[in-house]
Amino acid sequence: MSAQLEALHTFLKARAAATPVVAPRFYEALGYARGYADACVEKGDIVGAVRQLSWMRNEARKWADHPDHPEYTPEEAS
Repeated sequence: MSAQLEALHTFLKARAAATPVVAPRFYEALGYARGYADACVEKGDIVGAVRQLSWMRNEARKWADHPDHPEYTPEEAS
């Protein structure tokens, strides 16, 4: 799960930086989500970590067709 969190966090930061319409609060929310998810994993709270992972996945859907998307598959681009 830590690898998924890292991949989504990195992807979301990069996409947000390349998208001028992303609100500054997005970066704050992304940081909180990542930090909370990491704390949950460390403490064994899998449900809490999955909730944060779910939020990140939902945000990443905005760029689902981007080739750097961690869950992108070429078949989806067709």
